[in-house]
Amino acid sequence: MEEITFLSEGIRCKGDLFIPENCDSDNPRPAIVVGHGFSGVKEVLKFHGQFFCDEGYVVLTIDYRTFGRSEGEPRGQLFPLRQVEDYKNAITWLQQQSYVMADQIGIWGTSYGGGIVIQTAAFDRRVKCVVSQVPIMNSRKWMRSLRTGVQWEELLDRIDQDRSFRAIGKETARIDVVCRGSEGEFCAMPSDDDVELVEQWMSSVGTHKLDIAMESMEKIIEFNPSDVIHLIAPRPLLIVTAGGYDVIHPIDQIYDGFAKAHEPKKMIAHNHDQFGFYEEPGTSIGLKDATDWFQTWIPIDGSGRPPKKTPWLQEAHDRRGKLT
Repeated sequence: MEEITFLSEGIRCKGDLFIPENCDSDNPRPAIVVGHGFSGVKEVLKFHGQFFCDEGYVVLTIDYRTFGRSEGEPRGQLFPLRQVEDYKNAITWLQQQSYVMADQIGIWGTSYGGGIVIQTAAFDRRVKCVVSQVPIMNSRKWMRSLRTGVQWEELLDRIDQDRSFRAIGKETARIDVVCRGSEGEFCAMPSDDDVELVEQWMSSVGTHKLDIAMESMEKIIEFNPSDVIHLIAPRPLLIVTAGGYDVIHPIDQIYDGFAKAHEPKKMIAHNHDQFGFYEEPGTSIGLKDATDWFQTWIPIDGSGRPPKKTPWLQEAHDRRGKLT
């Protein structure tokens, strides 16, 4: 594994690159871009990157702009459509590497990242295969489902207030990702006490922060991947989700979104709770499902490649290794 830098709309973003054995310009491999969930960082994806790499794929796990080791201010500015651009630009970086099959690139994301990859695949035809794990399908419904009526109105009031402050030159406020105090505390994802387990896990990573920019909340509410999920077809979509207790990733919203997608598509529901994919054996189970899907549609031997390269793709192949 080595850390690399790629540009995304002029911002220097960081990624961890995993290259399998015997992979070089004479033996290129398909590649997968891997992204984290709500406020996460690439360090928590080392296991995931190595898992896919051991299966023979070139893997790039990324920090979105303003998160982790990537540049960008203010820190923790979670604008979903900008994170979509970060995925796209990570794909572009991979296409310029001589050891990557530029026409065989898949993407994988979990939780909020699961929604990001759906949006990315819907509009970027370079994505040949997508796996979305416990995705957030409709951010407005999701944010509303985590709150009482009073909490929802408070959130909307805080969003309006922050916009007014920014209009007169003040910096955006900060909002905790999860609630750590008494019931009814204001935070981005109010839920039950189990959320603290995720906070403890993420806070063990030095580059992770426990809050985000308040201006993010308006952009989050506006983001709705289920509106565009049908545009992914005819490229293949797999959704891997939890079929047990899960208030963080509401399964009814996932089913509603999946119903809008066209073939080829597949959905697998495991008997996990809301954190089942973030500890073993659930992590490996979800990654095995993803690997099987990738192996079907972008196999290591290259048998899934189209018979003829389009002009833009031929040009990308000709430029391999010339851009960094």
